[in-house]
Amino acid sequence: MATKHVKAPVGYHFMVKSDGSFYLMKTASTGYEVHTSGEHTSQLSVAMEVKGTHQSASTTSTTAAATSSSGRTTATRTAPRRTTTTSTSSRTTSGGGY
Repeated sequence: MATKHVKAPVGYHFMVKSDGSFYLMKTASTGYEVHTSGEHTSQLSVAMEVKGTHQSASTTSTTAAATSSSGRTTATRTAPRRTTTTSTSSRTTSGGGY
């Protein structure tokens, strides 16, 4: 089994005990500084034993490109249509003066 070095997520650090057990702790807003908490010591990364493998998840592309018959890359974008309705009223006045 292989051992890998794993960094803590941004904004957190590991608290590690001498037997190798650990937990995550939120880093103070003033920034990370090495410290101890009882029998734990802070670290930004820990060595973990990797017991198996996994397959990467497939990713989806949000960008589309099409190629024309001439080999030139073209792109087509379809935007939603917006319909504007205008209402008018007709007014009839009788002939006559004011």
